[in-house]
Amino acid sequence: MKKIIVILLTFCVFQFSYSQKKELKTVDKLVKSGEYENALNTIESIKDLINLADDKTKAKYYYLKGLARYQNGEGSFENKLLSIDDFNRTKEIEDSGSKIYSSKVDDIFTSLFNSFVNDSRTALDNKNYKDSYSNLEAAYTVSKKDTLYLYNAALVATEAKEYSTALGFYEKLIDLGYTGVSINYYAIEKESGKEQVFQDEKSRDFSVDVIGTHESPRDEMAKSVEIDIYRSIAAIYRIEENYEKSIVYLEKAKLIDPNDINLILLESNVRWEMGEVDSYQKLISRALEIEPDNVDLVFNLGVVNADKGNFNDAISYYNKAIEINANYTKAYLNAAALILDREGPMIEEMNSLGTSTADYNRYDELKIERENLYREAIPYLEKVYELENDNLNAARTLRNIFSALDETESYNRFKVIVAELENK
Repeated sequence: MKKIIVILLTFCVFQFSYSQKKELKTVDKLVKSGEYENALNTIESIKDLINLADDKTKAKYYYLKGLARYQNGEGSFENKLLSIDDFNRTKEIEDSGSKIYSSKVDDIFTSLFNSFVNDSRTALDNKNYKDSYSNLEAAYTVSKKDTLYLYNAALVATEAKEYSTALGFYEKLIDLGYTGVSINYYAIEKESGKEQVFQDEKSRDFSVDVIGTHESPRDEMAKSVEIDIYRSIAAIYRIEENYEKSIVYLEKAKLIDPNDINLILLESNVRWEMGEVDSYQKLISRALEIEPDNVDLVFNLGVVNADKGNFNDAISYYNKAIEINANYTKAYLNAAALILDREGPMIEEMNSLGTSTADYNRYDELKIERENLYREAIPYLEKVYELENDNLNAARTLRNIFSALDETESYNRFKVIVAELENK
């Protein structure tokens, strides 16, 4: 009886095996004839039986499934991604045995990798950022050693303001210990004249020396981007107003290079937005030690001191900004506004004065002080109008000042200018 059962089991296994192999032959024919949908339907019909098959049959099953999705490179983006899983499964099965399909898979992976990279470039040229970073991520999925493409995907996602996606890429890079330090292999494609990057030196040299499709090979040592990754994450958290997390990644970046100017400036912005004005000022002052002629930094110190009520220091910084860049309009505008802002208390006091002799005398003193303020502001405002002759606010302020000073000729000039600007 036992012998009969064994015979029956053997017969059943034989039947299963025969059925699978027969169906796989059908799938093979369908793939070769380009009937990919029918091939996938046939593959689906035997998926429950495949676990009973031997490794050789399993490897063929996943290889053909991958081919049906890959569709000779013409499959949809989603199908190509699914085919990667199938092809990887094929390689896993053949890892410890005969590699009938693995070398074929390697060739397909090379084609897939290049198509994803090229599609990413095309999408980026068309400012289709989502397709660009999706293809870059796919290129990394095909070749996990090419983490550069995952990093580039993070950069493109950031550019697209897809911050959640970008953070996912950056965090994966950190988990992988990615620093970006590597040798990149380049050569120019003869047909297009464009320089292309290769996965490794061997494939680049093959294209140059053997098949002759490329020329002008060169190697380039890529520098570490570890600090850039931390800074990018900190910048995203700043945009999302998650300042505490931003500071966490800034501190990590500072362990690599505390004197990185971009890092200092980013932290200064975060501290400002957190309301930590003193910390902001210290960071800007430190940045100026590194870049003493950075006009934006000098101007920002003017703004900080103006907010603190430090009039003389603020004017000094605005004047220094003008020394660095004589065309820096913002410094002229802020200096003029700061000077004219001192008019307010004078007007209040003038309006509160009585009719006594002392009050009349005080009024005359305040009037002279007020006129001196106007004269102090005029050069700044005139420079603004010189640099921006469509600046209506500067023209209006000059008109009003010349009217208050009874300077008729200048008043009439700016009266005409204001009218022309208002009618534009």
